[in-house]
Amino acid sequence: MKELPIVLILLLIAVVVALPAVAAERQIVVRPSMDGVRIPLRDGKALAADIYLPQRQGKFPTILIITPYNRKLMGAALPDPKLKGTLFFDREEYAIAIVDWRGFFGSKDARSSGAKPGKDGYDVVEWIAAQPWSNGRVGMWGPSALGKIQFYTAIENPPHLVCGVPMVSEFGYSYGQFFHGGVLKKAYVDTVTRVGFNLDRVKSHPTDDRFWKAVAEMKQTSRIDIPLLLISGWYDLYTDGVLSTWRDIRTNGGPRARENVRLLIGPWDHSHTGKLKQGDLEFPNAEGYDLVEARRFFDYWLRDRKDNGWQERPRILYYLLGADTWQGLASWPQQPDIEYACYLSNGGTLTDRLESIAPLKECYLYDPSNPSPTIGGMTVYKFWDPTAPKVSSGPKDQRPVMQGRSDYLLFTGKVLDAPREVRGNPLVDLFISSDRVDTDFAVRLCDIYPDGRYILVTDGIQRVSLRMDGARPEYITPGNIYRLTVKLSVTAWSFQKGHRIGIIITSSNYPRFAVNPNLDRPRLFATSRLFVARNCVWSDSGNPSALRLPDFSEAGRPAGGPPATVKRFLAN
Repeated sequence: MKELPIVLILLLIAVVVALPAVAAERQIVVRPSMDGVRIPLRDGKALAADIYLPQRQGKFPTILIITPYNRKLMGAALPDPKLKGTLFFDREEYAIAIVDWRGFFGSKDARSSGAKPGKDGYDVVEWIAAQPWSNGRVGMWGPSALGKIQFYTAIENPPHLVCGVPMVSEFGYSYGQFFHGGVLKKAYVDTVTRVGFNLDRVKSHPTDDRFWKAVAEMKQTSRIDIPLLLISGWYDLYTDGVLSTWRDIRTNGGPRARENVRLLIGPWDHSHTGKLKQGDLEFPNAEGYDLVEARRFFDYWLRDRKDNGWQERPRILYYLLGADTWQGLASWPQQPDIEYACYLSNGGTLTDRLESIAPLKECYLYDPSNPSPTIGGMTVYKFWDPTAPKVSSGPKDQRPVMQGRSDYLLFTGKVLDAPREVRGNPLVDLFISSDRVDTDFAVRLCDIYPDGRYILVTDGIQRVSLRMDGARPEYITPGNIYRLTVKLSVTAWSFQKGHRIGIIITSSNYPRFAVNPNLDRPRLFATSRLFVARNCVWSDSGNPSALRLPDFSEAGRPAGGPPATVKRFLAN
């Protein structure tokens, strides 16, 4: 089939460039460079590039960064080896090539409607390999859109591309990248649109229809055949998609990719990979660890540092939030040791005993003109516009979601007498009713700290009309009770002893998700008609509403902990 016209537009999705953390007061290290080099392309046009070389003479492996965000800014933000936490490759061992994307900044005059980013990447890699300062080995690095182009370059198979580090970026496109539970990820889509790109075609397919099936089939994973280190965070925009990419490459990639793809997931959001502070919390055990991993990866594949412990690294290295430790896994997903069910009961409680449920019917009014505000989570929203709403990201305290509002239900569990480790996608089964034919139910899962903070673990939303089939709406009869499952975004969190598990149920989470005006219309993006809905949650022992957690707590885990090789790697 023909290439969909949104592909080039979508390559610029999530415009936050998660550059390495750099101390504001540092001085840029002056090194030999070649500014404004023109790299020729197969169609006769050229891309602008800056080349940073080691001070000594020789032939070097090259780190290639292709960016739509101005190569000069990227060059100024290159990590300084003298600063702790910013070193991810040795500046005296690598050449660095930073290239302006076709049509942007120094490459503006190369704009072409028929150009393919992967083919441009191929031409750049092969040009680098032919230079007198190159030893013929090229690795790619970069976050978000800079990660997308790595995948598309890899499927073109340039002979001298050895490896890549795509950060906070998934391969290909999917319905779930733009919609969650049938609800538009408004903050995300608005951010892309604010850059100047038109996503009307995305909005014109609000259900998981044949269009999205065709988009998914466009991926050519089998053509990826280089080692890759995928980096993401539990509050990234793409975490579920990055995990899906890792599984896809492990299953369908070329033999070198299948064997050598690795995954790192930290406690980070999309914009602050590797930084100490995330939301309301700090993670000293993870500060700069994305750069440590990238350096070890590049040194192994580009410099033949086979003694640096990379082969002992687990296939998946992830940060267990709450416990503040790094853990290793061989695969994802895994079957949980148990499924921990917390049943919603009258009085705003969560009980793990089915027979203890006190019959529940709790209702609230959802007014789409005054939606429940987004505070933290997997968000990026008009961050460069001082007039736009200030929307935070990461693990934020959710008490402001409830202060002065009545459009929510809160359920809290007992104080934990032992840690409860959750890993995967929590599910919330709700028995619901509404006086409208369509509405949404949104859930925020929280870790309630002893000091009273409600720290957001993860969240999700589900459109009622798409509860059965994401491709075709099925509207409800007002007043009738229906079962609805809300799938929350993936997480890895250990609820500690003395803490409590809590959920906040609303019908909106704005602007992370678009509001539902409570209409029987599949396309709700331009409507000016808004209706208040009276939404109810029901629960009893026969039809229990429940939070279902994939539980990997110590009590149910096989003895021995992680393999010894994982322990050795983490100790290095």
